[in-house]
Amino acid sequence: MTIPGEFLPLWLAIPAAAIFLSFFGWNLIGAPWQLLKHNDLHGLFSLSTVLLAGLWWLKAGAHPGLQFHLLGLTTMVLIFGWRLALVAGSTALILISALAGEWLAIGVNGLIGVVFPVFLANILHHLIYQRLPRHFFVYVLVAAHFSSMAVIGSVIIVGGVMIGWLGAHPWTLIWSDYLVFMPLVLIPEGFINGAVMTTLILLRPEWVRSFDDRDYIDGK
Repeated sequence: MTIPGEFLPLWLAIPAAAIFLSFFGWNLIGAPWQLLKHNDLHGLFSLSTVLLAGLWWLKAGAHPGLQFHLLGLTTMVLIFGWRLALVAGSTALILISALAGEWLAIGVNGLIGVVFPVFLANILHHLIYQRLPRHFFVYVLVAAHFSSMAVIGSVIIVGGVMIGWLGAHPWTLIWSDYLVFMPLVLIPEGFINGAVMTTLILLRPEWVRSFDDRDYIDGK
């Protein structure tokens, strides 16, 4: 979701922008860029960032702020790791904000739509890796498919709560015209992330930082 700037008071928008841009700058400097040199992944990273921006630009919804778009950040975390995923997501958001001329809400949207889901996807991946059997189908179905559904569902709920807390829309409208339709986004999000990760680990497993044949395939 994308919260319009007119919904945000300055006392919230400005500190949120400062925090989000601090996260972006910290990871822009400290991200493990040397990992992209392996298998020449600079082109893949740039293409993925542009595709994220295009994916987020395509939105559907009946009311401002209560709009759905696919996220794709779980795949970015699994491929590149959370720090590079955060840089890619932040860059995609900045591109969209520049095209839309919407800068006031970049901090809130960045924290809810980039920082929060990247951290959540990374935490879920580590929990799955540590607690569940390390098997190819566990990776595809749980770490990619169901985790991406949990991540986008959490983002939708947090965004809806933020809209309601700001008083931009009544709670009844947020429920009836937004949250109730969440399953329509969860299913394609899970399918796309699962399909992309399945394709990559079958054809280009060396591109996926979180996947190792020794953990998920050898001896299974």
